[in-house]
Amino acid sequence: MKPGERGAALINVLVLVGIMAALSTSLFDRLRLARHLDASRAAIDAARSAALAAEPMIAARLPLPRVPAGAFRLETPAGAALVRLAPGGNCFNLNSTAMGPAGRTATRPLGVEQLARLLGLLDVPADEAQRIASATADWIDSDQQPGSGGAEDAAYARAATPYRTASLPLAEPSEWRAVAGVTAAIFARAAPHLCALPETELSRPNINSLVPADAPVLAAIANLPLATAREAIAARPATGWASPDQFWTQPLLAGRQLPADVLRQIDVKDRFIAFSLETRLAGATPGLPLEATGLFDAGTRPARLLVRRWGPET
Repeated sequence: MKPGERGAALINVLVLVGIMAALSTSLFDRLRLARHLDASRAAIDAARSAALAAEPMIAARLPLPRVPAGAFRLETPAGAALVRLAPGGNCFNLNSTAMGPAGRTATRPLGVEQLARLLGLLDVPADEAQRIASATADWIDSDQQPGSGGAEDAAYARAATPYRTASLPLAEPSEWRAVAGVTAAIFARAAPHLCALPETELSRPNINSLVPADAPVLAAIANLPLATAREAIAARPATGWASPDQFWTQPLLAGRQLPADVLRQIDVKDRFIAFSLETRLAGATPGLPLEATGLFDAGTRPARLLVRRWGPET
């Protein structure tokens, strides 16, 4: 080999060594990432298993005479879960603006009236509240005849991005934002009082678990002034109301003439129970939980899981 060629050969060797080193580093990085992903996947699977194991344990505790105020810990075969329960029916059921089975729903005037009243109590102008309530029923019912001030497919077809009504009950309250007239401001104001229960029955809040913040729901259902609804909630006996009749005949409400359907809307127990739970990711940084939320129907034996959502409720 000529002297000049030795230098070129050395350069080639050094380039090859550099390339091999870079490839080795990249390979080790990929292996390290793969191990990390496998560990993370295993941690998530374990945390999810603990969450799934907690659900039947929660169901076995239902119904409860009173929903616990704080969090409690459940030890499952797959790990520990931190659980919080809350009344799931002390809200206005958006689906109650319609009635009938899915695919054959029709507008329910009483539900529309109650939703319009609720929005009015939340400072939505009366005409606007009525239009939104009618449009909500139109969104759910199966016909294409808009109610008074409502909106069916033809109205949504004129939007910048055309879409159609669902003609089905809402699955989540967030879907209500697609209804004509529901602005971001109105949704933010109303959302704490709304739910989308998996049925089209009229809202049935539990007068024994209502809190003052729930007064707009009670006022909308019973056509009460907001202050009277708050006072009626505050007048609850220490042991709770024994029956709806006892609630309706309290001095604050005695003598009011209400439709039979409205009188039957009040309950003295929580049929729907909302839950949230957290399980920890094994080996993960403390404070990094897997979260789940959902809803139980405690009116069945055993209690039935209706909704499960992975991640925090938004």
